[in-house]
Amino acid sequence: MDRKKIASIVSAIMNAPLITLATFIPLVLKFGGENKPLLLLTTSVFGCVLPLIMVVLLLKIGFISDFYATDRHERFIPFMATIISYIFGVVSLVYIGAPPAITALMVCYIMNGLVLSVITFKWKISIHASGVTSPITALVYLLGSRMMPLFMLFIPVAWARLELKAHNKLQVTAGALLSSLLTWIQMGIYINVFI
Repeated sequence: MDRKKIASIVSAIMNAPLITLATFIPLVLKFGGENKPLLLLTTSVFGCVLPLIMVVLLLKIGFISDFYATDRHERFIPFMATIISYIFGVVSLVYIGAPPAITALMVCYIMNGLVLSVITFKWKISIHASGVTSPITALVYLLGSRMMPLFMLFIPVAWARLELKAHNKLQVTAGALLSSLLTWIQMGIYINVFI
């Protein structure tokens, strides 16, 4: 198998909605209490399933030219569609009385998405890098330093995006660092101040 094919597989497996799905699972298992099935369903639908469906629909109607919206100018509508899904996710989590940690992470996805969408108007920051480091940062914040080895997942993601020439090193690094910083700050505010 050639390097490009491996990079494509890594990019597909490590895309933001799938990482979102995987991130909520340990949080629901730890904090979900008796409400685990409903919380898993809610976070899965609004954090992963709907965003993926919306991207596929945008691809099918020709609004974006590929699944990852490689062209920076095509990214705003997919961003907004995903953010709307996250907003409905937060409303649903509040309605069902989700634990603060789970609701806070969904709010982080909204805010990070808004910041990245604004940056995308001028510069193609890496969503893949953001999509892997932001949720891991939340896991470290909420579950402790034993989650830190998960940051190693950034390495294959960064390699894949560079190998496919989807981003340069600065775009990948900025996506990772900015999202991690934003997530850490937000989790602190949401958990310690608002919640």
